[in-house]
Amino acid sequence: MANILVASYYSRWDIHTHTGRIALYDSSCQLIENHAFTDPAEFQVVVSMLRNEKPLWYETEAHHLRAGNEPAGEAED
Repeated sequence: MANILVASYYSRWDIHTHTGRIALYDSSCQLIENHAFTDPAEFQVVVSMLRNEKPLWYETEAHHLRAGNEPAGEAED
């Protein structure tokens, strides 16, 4: 199982079809994952993680997006 650091992302929500897409990229701008969403709540959760959590890792076999080693209760600026 490969754990890849997510360096950047692209997201879009199509207001006509009510679908979303999020693409994840590594530090060399290589595509890690390109995922379509039909559930607005799920799309929002993933976008929120991408905006607010650092570092983020993508596990390629399990298809998990996870936050890195961050102390519990850490105050965010």
